[in-house]
Amino acid sequence: MRGLIVSLTMAPIFAGASIPQNTQRPVIEKVLAQKSEKKFSDLKKMGPRVYADLKRIAFNEDRALGIRWQAFMAMVKIGEKEALPEVDLALRSQDWFMRDAAIRILPILDEDRAYKAAMRALDDSALVVRSTAVKTLKVLKRPESADKLWNELYSKENFMRNQSLWIRKYIVEALADLAPPNSEEKFIKVLDDDDSLLFEPAIRGLERLTGQKMGDPSVPAVYKRYYWKKWYQDRKKS
Repeated sequence: MRGLIVSLTMAPIFAGASIPQNTQRPVIEKVLAQKSEKKFSDLKKMGPRVYADLKRIAFNEDRALGIRWQAFMAMVKIGEKEALPEVDLALRSQDWFMRDAAIRILPILDEDRAYKAAMRALDDSALVVRSTAVKTLKVLKRPESADKLWNELYSKENFMRNQSLWIRKYIVEALADLAPPNSEEKFIKVLDDDDSLLFEPAIRGLERLTGQKMGDPSVPAVYKRYYWKKWYQDRKKS
């Protein structure tokens, strides 16, 4: 995962004279708007002040969400592990999108910190942040996160007026990849859930744990689940 990050150091590279301080931030914002990855090398060429300017933009509550997000991500890609204090600051932000950005970027900086932050963020007040935490745990694939994820699957915070929210599908998708052996009964329970979107990842989890496949691949999960329920009942009888 660390290979995903643009390899940049804090030492500045100059293409010429550095941009004067009083004009640098408007130029930074113009570069941030670029679509290509080249913008990170362009930012680095602006000199040693660019990191501090990106930090000021990222944590300026008067600025728009989009530019703050871009500035934060650029700051971390330029600073790499040197940006961990700012990532920790973002994790404590009152702005959900800053917490979300921090959890998204942490796996490529420090997997242990990413795991701890994602586990805490499963209780975040913002659904988007909780969803990103689940996706992060899916990437990290640590079986020890399974118990918390199973609990969150049935948490009232992940329903709205008794309707299943999208995060529950992300949770089952993560569990399909990381749930430890002897989790079959829990996946079987998911096959009776009111949310049919959970059936396919639950079946994928059962296939991984058992090494078995039930029915033709063309059979929809909403029907294939009956093969698995019968398999489980037969196993209990034997």
